Amino acid sequence: MNNLRNKLFWQLDYLKGSPIGNNLKNIEELFGLSFEELKIRNKVQLNKLLEIASTQTDFYKAYIGSQRLEDFPVVNKTIIKENFENINIPIAKENKAHSVSTSGSTGTPFKILQSTCKKNRNSADTIFFAGQSGFTIGERLLYLRLWAAYYRKPRFLAWMQNIDQLDVEELDDTAMSKLVEELIRDKQSKAWLGYPSGFLKLCNFLDVNGYEPLKSNVKSIIAMSEPLDSHVRERMEYYFQCPVVSRYSNVENGIIAQQRPNEDNFAINWASYHIEVLDMEYDRPASYGEPGRIVVTDLYNFATPMIRYDTGDVGIMNIGDDGFPMFSSIQGRITDLLTNTEGEIVNPFIIYTNLYKYPELEQVQLIQKSESDYVFKVNSKRVFDREEEFLAFFGLYLGEGANISIEYVSEIPLLKSGKRKIIVNQS
Repeated sequence: MNNLRNKLFWQLDYLKGSPIGNNLKNIEELFGLSFEELKIRNKVQLNKLLEIASTQTDFYKAYIGSQRLEDFPVVNKTIIKENFENINIPIAKENKAHSVSTSGSTGTPFKILQSTCKKNRNSADTIFFAGQSGFTIGERLLYLRLWAAYYRKPRFLAWMQNIDQLDVEELDDTAMSKLVEELIRDKQSKAWLGYPSGFLKLCNFLDVNGYEPLKSNVKSIIAMSEPLDSHVRERMEYYFQCPVVSRYSNVENGIIAQQRPNEDNFAINWASYHIEVLDMEYDRPASYGEPGRIVVTDLYNFATPMIRYDTGDVGIMNIGDDGFPMFSSIQGRITDLLTNTEGEIVNPFIIYTNLYKYPELEQVQLIQKSESDYVFKVNSKRVFDREEEFLAFFGLYLGEGANISIEYVSEIPLLKSGKRKIIVNQS
């Protein structure tokens, strides 16, 4: 049945003129080049984007004739929202542009238009990067997220695509027990795609109930939308006997980068985007190895041009062994960066990883209130006997003079998107 689904997908694409298949071939071809060769090939696509944007939109008309990306301004969600009509390419209306909206979990609901060309490119990107982690179209996909914040697929379409739409809010012990039994019983190839917090919930259930590694025929596990720490990775790999990779993507662009199996670095999707990492304060390149703002130019969206779009995320870029620039770290939203008492950025994975030294805590959230004031919100079902040790340990990372306290709560609420922030900066 899975082979039939795969063949049907590609036959339907062929009947439409192979828009996805042709994009997939292009992506594979580009990644077969050296980085210098790829940049030369992409320059043609970039020039096309800059020319169309500058000649057909009021927002970019001041840049007519410029083929230097650096001449164009850095934009963000606010700038695009305030200039939405002037920034969109008029021809997009004739080509039935697709509206794409974020859930607004960061407090900034956001909508853009995507051209049909962009939609097809996104589909091809998804197939390519899923394949990099071991997934093939037609195989069973266990998709774990908050579906209330997303458009749930009709039941028949989900069946045709072999997708299980698993909602993190409905994942109680009864549901997980039923799911695990069914996964063991079903012998077809499977893949996981979901929030690390959802994976953690599942692994905690398996730990508590004494499960051994599951013979569930899982071939691919991709974590998305939240930071993936070593504890969740190790437990998922233990139970499902398959490498876990982390994907960096957003709704407005698509897949920007993804880890390769058994690697920590993120391979950047240079086939579909031009990526810059800019200084935290100024619109100039950050040095390799230094944190900076992740800025994306989407080479294939000819509806709402995403030229030098500041994603609001922070990352560190270095050069990989293959000569391609890659992300050695993606540190999350600028608004949620944690700093110590000296004003230095604290790697969030130091917090994520070390929290698992305290398994008696159900949920933890660290809030930075000011330059030196920090509050840990803690949900614990029993008295936390190691409070003094906990505060002293994290105080080493937060710096001399840090005022750290614990606030006990019954629940740490989810965001609208179904994600739960571990670090919040209110300073």
